[in-house]
Formats: sequence, C-alpha cells, structure tokens
Amino acid sequence: MSELVASTSETSAPARFASHTSTAGSEEDVSNPQHKLAPFNPTDISAQQAGVKLLGLKSEDVLYDLGCGDGRFLFTAFLSNPTMKALVGVEYDRVYYERCLATAKSIPPCKDKISFIHGDVLEVDLSEATCIFVYLVPEGLKQIEGKLHEFLGRGGTRIVSYMFSVPNLNPVEVVSTKGACKVQLYDSTSLPNKSS
Repeated sequence: MSELVASTSETSAPARFASHTSTAGSEEDVSNPQHKLAPFNPTDISAQQAGVKLLGLKSEDVLYDLGCGDGRFLFTAFLSNPTMKALVGVEYDRVYYERCLATAKSIPPCKDKISFIHGDVLEVDLSEATCIFVYLVPEGLKQIEGKLHEFLGRGGTRIVSYMFSVPNLNPVEVVSTKGACKVQLYDSTSLPNKSS
C-alpha cells in the first residue's frame, strides 16, 4: 500500500511524523475498496470528548487516529491540549484525507502539531505513538488486533476504540455516549492474562 504523508505546512510537525515514504504498491492501491476497514461515520462530539477524557492526553503524548475520516477527533484532541507532542491521522480514502488537510489549514495553531498519512492502517508504523484512537468495524479491528496487542505490550500506552470492541482485550473503562455508542479504553492491563 502507498503511505503518503502530508503535514499542514512546509515546516509543520516534527520530521519523524512528516517523512513517511511510500512502502509498496501504487497510490491507487490505498483507495481500493477491499482495504476499506470502516465506512465514514462522523464521530459525534460527545464521543470525541469522551475519547479525549479517557486517553488523558499529556504534553509528551503522540496520538494516532487510525481511520481518521475527516480528522475531527484529532482537531478536538488538539484543542483540548495544544501542548501535545504530535497528532497523526491515518486515512485510506483520498477524499477524506484531502478534507483533513483543508481543515488543518483553517486552524493555523495546529499546523506544527498535526500531520496526516494517506495510507493503510494495517501497514502504518506505530512505534512513535503513545496513544491511539480507532474507529473500525469489527472485521477491521480483527485485522489489526495483533498490531494493537503489540502496541499495548510496550506499556504506558493507551487505546480508545469508538463503537466496537478490540478483539481479545478487556476494556478498563467503558463510557456510553449519544445513541448508546460505546467508547472503550484499553491499556496494558487489558491484554489477556494481564487484567488486575
């Protein structure tokens, strides 16, 4: 899959967050429907606020939004804590990826903090992330289950999943938001045989 990153200005975001390069395949591969892990479903503001609260974002955090759609969760997270180290959105659909870039340009203070990857969440490198927000359908969550388990295994990391549960993880907290949609927090104690 192609993995293309655009930051919101020539000098925006630390270099390590704005220098991802193409990994495989062609740009057209990224938008192939077979790679669709979730339909676009705008995250309600109450769910965004719950996710931000559950993640407990701090200045040293690097937040990744997997399947970021139009980027609304990242913008809400940034506005809640502009001191965060970096925020990175991953979106396979070029239409929404371009919308993210346009929105970021309209919020000048975020230009040095937020970047976006037009690529496949299955292939994105999460080594810089300290926390993740994810909205994927159950089949999509199954496909990245191993990646999310490995991420939590590093310790000190957190995942918030909107609507659907991450397979084989026990949430440490669940909040119901508008329409009874669930927002679930996971950390290292969520891993099998690690619950306290």
